[in-house]
Amino acid sequence: SHTKNPILDLLPTMATDTTTYNVYRVYFKQSDKPDHQGIALVPAQMVDQGRGRFYHVTGDLGLGMDYDPRPGYNFQGTNSYKGSAFQFQIPKVKLSEFEGIAAKQKVPHDPRVLTDKNPYPPPRNCTDWVDDVLKEAKSKLVG
Repeated sequence: SHTKNPILDLLPTMATDTTTYNVYRVYFKQSDKPDHQGIALVPAQMVDQGRGRFYHVTGDLGLGMDYDPRPGYNFQGTNSYKGSAFQFQIPKVKLSEFEGIAAKQKVPHDPRVLTDKNPYPPPRNCTDWVDDVLKEAKSKLVG
């Protein structure tokens, strides 16, 4: 007879397969502007909730920002990292739908900021982009 290894008995319950993503709004400090924001999808089973798939828009608002998805990003390890706020969870099977929603959102672009210090109405920025993605993702992918 062989002795069962208790460690091996635990392995199935410690599966590292991702089935669910925690969705976070992530904040980064900027010296001369409001906080930069992005969205992180972190596998729910991961102990380290500071790295994962990351989605944001970068660049210049006046010239037009660019959508910048990053498949694996240690966002908590950046010098400008300020904090993360949990939003909701989505099933892994809906990842491509989430990425489709993020990719199709209009990126912020407002040439008024090149010539006008305080345009009215205020221009859309990265925060508005994050708001739009999260709102649509929550309504279509949760529940």
